[in-house]
Amino acid sequence: MAKEKYERYCSIEESIIQACKEVNLMRKGLLPEQNDWRDWLDELREKYKDELADEPVVSKKKVAARW
Repeated sequence: MAKEKYERYCSIEESIIQACKEVNLMRKGLLPEQNDWRDWLDELREKYKDELADEPVVSKKKVAARW
């Protein structure tokens, strides 16, 4: 079985150095604030609120039977 050679975009060392530089910039407040997925989801809801309002809301919760 022949070994496959994988080409890396950058070395692990270069990747760690770049990550450390970004952390330092974040600490200094020089990088713009990045939105997380919750912010993105809120923007989508706001953008499509009219279309979402037309659809009926269906609860997906399952209730356990009581004995």
